[in-house]
Amino acid sequence: MSLSVGIVGLPNAGKSTLFNALAARRLAETAARPFTTIEPHEAVVAVPDSNLEELSKLIKPEETVPATVTFIDIAGLVKGAHKGEGLGNQFLAKIREVDAIAHVVCAFTNPAVLREVAKEEPGSFEQIKKDIEIVNLELELGGISKKPTIYVINTDEYVLNDASTQNLLNRIKESFKEEAVGLSARLEEELIDLDEDERGSYLTELGIEKTGLEQLIGRAYVLLDLITFYTIKGGKEIHAWSLKRGGRAIEAAGEVHTDFGKNFIKAEVINIDELLISEGWKEAKEKGKVRLEGRDYIVADEDVIEFKTGA
Repeated sequence: MSLSVGIVGLPNAGKSTLFNALAARRLAETAARPFTTIEPHEAVVAVPDSNLEELSKLIKPEETVPATVTFIDIAGLVKGAHKGEGLGNQFLAKIREVDAIAHVVCAFTNPAVLREVAKEEPGSFEQIKKDIEIVNLELELGGISKKPTIYVINTDEYVLNDASTQNLLNRIKESFKEEAVGLSARLEEELIDLDEDERGSYLTELGIEKTGLEQLIGRAYVLLDLITFYTIKGGKEIHAWSLKRGGRAIEAAGEVHTDFGKNFIKAEVINIDELLISEGWKEAKEKGKVRLEGRDYIVADEDVIEFKTGA
């Protein structure tokens, strides 16, 4: 699915730092000044998927391809953006093109960062609420229709596990009726340069089990109302695909290959848990676990599908 999430927020909220972590490479310049990002960058990011990992262990394919979410780094909005202030018209035009918004809000302490408005206590609910409202108002005045939004509260790494941080996230969810996740964009970017063992040790030291980045990617996927289905190509390739919830088998076939959609005959379907328990496709068919479905079958999350097509 060619759906995307736009990373927005006030200047210096940590958008480009977060994008760098998402892209796992430093594509966007970062500095404590406005308009660091002028042209939007895109990162196609793999969705964490334990099911895909387990399926790969079972099949042992030559290649395993995850489902993805596209994030677009959009330069910071300022007060008056809807009037063209701070390159506002250009930025708003980019926001109109995305399907959902990851709204990054500064909750970290850094005296070098330029502030849009006089601050309450840095990281306080009152200040975060003000910052959110500035951007939301500019989007509204700029004629941006309401989009699914996740608020990304960019805080210091040493308070990520504090009860106060969780309380802050809960208040944001309640006030704005949208999802919220806390992370440290600076920490996430630092993790880029560590190998797997170093990363694990560092996170353990901080008491973090699942990075904020993994949470953000997963929640963004849900925000886009996507489900995952899987295909196995001759035992050589396992592929996770995204599909809009409620999508039909023929639409899923078209995601895999346009010819599959055009020449669709039927689909053989099994839930991934049943396939894993059966320990293989052949074994699952012998046990009668694989069923036949037609073109109008509504694909379920975690289906494994083999499409049968004509010439």
